[in-house]
Amino acid sequence: MRVLRALFIALLTAFAGCILAFFVGDYLTKLAHVPEMEGQRGMTVFFVCVPLGLLAGLVIGITASILVRRQGPAGFLVAQGWSLLVLCGIAGLLGGVPYLLSDKPPKIDGKRLELEFELRAPASFKIPKQPNGYSIRVSLYTDNRQSDYAFIDWNSITKDPEHVIIPGKIPLLTHSKTRSLLASIGNEPVASQFVELKNLPPAPRKENEAWSDWIFATERADLTPIPDLERFALRYRVHPIER
Repeated sequence: MRVLRALFIALLTAFAGCILAFFVGDYLTKLAHVPEMEGQRGMTVFFVCVPLGLLAGLVIGITASILVRRQGPAGFLVAQGWSLLVLCGIAGLLGGVPYLLSDKPPKIDGKRLELEFELRAPASFKIPKQPNGYSIRVSLYTDNRQSDYAFIDWNSITKDPEHVIIPGKIPLLTHSKTRSLLASIGNEPVASQFVELKNLPPAPRKENEAWSDWIFATERADLTPIPDLERFALRYRVHPIER
């Protein structure tokens, strides 16, 4: 009978562990800025966090059922209650401690910030008429690590005989010492170019809400030089997000 009780408590706690692990894993992967590219963050949650939650629930449930020696329905409820309490406590610690130690998003006047930019490319780069998430991509790199993709404002793209101007924006989530944008137009990897945001401080200030001067791409994604006729240019500013 005790074995049956232990198994039932372990299964219920494991089920609760799966649910908690999903939400905690989703939160922690966002906090750690795990890239969304190719489903990295989703796979981390489902194939790492959820199995760990399942295992933790099984261990906690079995341990609680062994330590609580009280018999009958009352013993079952006490053991189940302790196992869920311990599980929730661990989940709270796993979520709370990293939050306290994490790098919080920079703010101006108490408001979170996003980076607005205008990407200027030579007119030789063809832009499709319909929105296409693969033909134009801009991603933010913080401390040499990709963080997220920018939103491209397709309706505001403008063209002239020499250039095409592509506006977009992306949230600033960390006080990173170095930031750069990797811009790609077309499906060829060699078309990707890095633009370093050297004058953007880790904690942007009010003066950074004004548009910067145009800055030019420094190198391709494969670190090769860029011919002048193919070089991107970019200007940017920070903008408080109204909530």
